[in-house]
Amino acid sequence: MTDRGLRLLQSMMFGIEPQDLADELAAFRAEQKAIYAGSPDETVKAEAIELLAENAVDLQSVLPEWHLKCKDRHGDRAVCDGMLATESDKSLALLEELGYKDAAELARAHIASIKASQLARLTRLSMAGVTNTWWGNDYAAGLRETMRRGAAMVTTNPVLVNVARNEDPGYWTPVRDAIREAHPTYDPVQLAYAMTIQVVLYNARLLRPIWELTDGKMGYVSLQLSPKAADNAEVMIREAHWVWEQLEKGLDGTPNCVFKAPGTKAGIDLVCDAVSHGMGVNVTVNFALPQQIAFAGAIERNSICKMSYRTQMDGRVDDPVGDELKDAGVSDWDEVKKWCTTAIRQREYRLLSLPPQQGGMGCTKSIPLPASGRGPWNIERSITDGPVPIFLTVFPNRQSEFDETERILNPKGMWEELPAGYLDKLYKSRLFRQAYEPDGMTVDEFDTYKPVVDTLTQFNKSYDEFVAWVAGCACS
Repeated sequence: MTDRGLRLLQSMMFGIEPQDLADELAAFRAEQKAIYAGSPDETVKAEAIELLAENAVDLQSVLPEWHLKCKDRHGDRAVCDGMLATESDKSLALLEELGYKDAAELARAHIASIKASQLARLTRLSMAGVTNTWWGNDYAAGLRETMRRGAAMVTTNPVLVNVARNEDPGYWTPVRDAIREAHPTYDPVQLAYAMTIQVVLYNARLLRPIWELTDGKMGYVSLQLSPKAADNAEVMIREAHWVWEQLEKGLDGTPNCVFKAPGTKAGIDLVCDAVSHGMGVNVTVNFALPQQIAFAGAIERNSICKMSYRTQMDGRVDDPVGDELKDAGVSDWDEVKKWCTTAIRQREYRLLSLPPQQGGMGCTKSIPLPASGRGPWNIERSITDGPVPIFLTVFPNRQSEFDETERILNPKGMWEELPAGYLDKLYKSRLFRQAYEPDGMTVDEFDTYKPVVDTLTQFNKSYDEFVAWVAGCACS
């Protein structure tokens, strides 16, 4: 899809007042019909067909909920489901009139899949105030499709960007080559940042209308600084300011972005500096309550940002805890480990997110963000209707897994009680005790905590591969 086509589709969802929608859509369909009939260029014709199909799907997705259907914003002028369905059918009918019945049927199937999406249901429940749980795409590509199902955030890291360029070299290789040509003096690390910035800017522009409509409460791109500097606050701070300046230029204003800061000792200094300069953060490589307490405090004391996050990397601590349980002779270790981060999250939310009158610290400048889930249970047991939102990021394969089955979305799912005896079994794992107890680790121990070491090792390997590819090394 061309940039022009994407901007046109975005304007239909976010740039038109509800009372003008029918007229604007009629003009849009007439324009695409005229373009199709009048152009000898098959590429131009194909884009007209694509735009009609995409528009039909958009109209019956979650996208209209943010603006066109919002009664708080528009009152009685807000559009209704019936009108959106009617307008969608008109675009599909035009496709059939032009001889593209197959494209219309594919669009109808797409619409049906979105209507059946459990993640879309979760977003709509939160919009209605039933839950307070939102989600985002845990991948460097495919954001627009997840936004149709209610995603209001995207997260990236070297692993995900590296995977994206491996999966779609036909798209990313020309982008890389153009960056290298435009910046002949950049070293490999600067080229890697320039490439990442392009990914971030593309996604930030998609999410920017949501960021604007929610006054900066949602619509963020989470981007990671080089994991190679996770133990060097000075380098991370310098790189964060440089990248932020590039993002400001690219977006012509305040970036709807947050920096992924590692949950290391040096990461605390990065966080203090970033949030005091209005640069939101997302604390990653983060597994344990002692980390959560240290970083929540740093953000609370220093932040002038509208939003920051504290990621809990579920699977990356559940799995090694499971290994320790297995070694300790726990027979049902594989099931018990699935409750590891549930137990941690419950304690974290009570301690950090609940207001003082309910026994918590009332932290409001950063919110919990479950990530790296291994199955539907990680999502179901993160759903809350509590005073502080929870924001999930979900891998594409986990999105599909969650969506393929109709589910009960319990607004208090986060508080599901651990099965009898499971906490005692979890205590057989030293890694769990370090993560579950508020004083389970000192700040000096963050960098040697096994999940931190393992995750940074993987991130560094993937980052090295990515930098080599961006620099054009033959071995990449």
